[in-house]
Amino acid sequence: MVKIIKRIATALLFIVCGMFILRCCLVADKSIFDTLYATDSLTAAYADGELTVQTVDVEREIADDGYFAAYAFCYVPETGEVQVTVRWNDSVYDYTGMTPGHEYSFYLLNEATGETFPLTALDAKKRVMYSYRKLSASGVNLGEADTLTVVMELRDGFESTQVIRYGEQPLEEYKLSSGEKKVLKE
Repeated sequence: MVKIIKRIATALLFIVCGMFILRCCLVADKSIFDTLYATDSLTAAYADGELTVQTVDVEREIADDGYFAAYAFCYVPETGEVQVTVRWNDSVYDYTGMTPGHEYSFYLLNEATGETFPLTALDAKKRVMYSYRKLSASGVNLGEADTLTVVMELRDGFESTQVIRYGEQPLEEYKLSSGEKKVLKE
């Protein structure tokens, strides 16, 4: 009887550890919408085979209040387009009192100038308990000292924010993959 209890306890321990590891892997996964999305303006700008795409590593993993995470930031100076991916846990619906599946709206805030740019959803995906959106804003003129913040409008004026680029944070050249080049040419 003692051996059975030990085996059951050991099995439960392994199950809990496995679930914990799975959850950590899901949180760390930034492979969904991690590439540049071919919009009409990017396709037109890439017609001659050249396109400058800049990026930074988003330093904060998640918004201060934990409602969403933003990653995969790209900026294209020729078109003034910014693309970013956001992810939120479906438990946000409970926290905000919204019905599951509610489509949250997002905008981009330039902290230095006070300008706001609506973020439009280019694509959406769902994986387990997370919802993902690939978002785009146009007309952005990003200066060296500009801090960009993604703002998630939750409800009744309540917002969640995450800085995706700090002022003076150097932008790095983003190398287009062969798949991205192919899609932009089509």
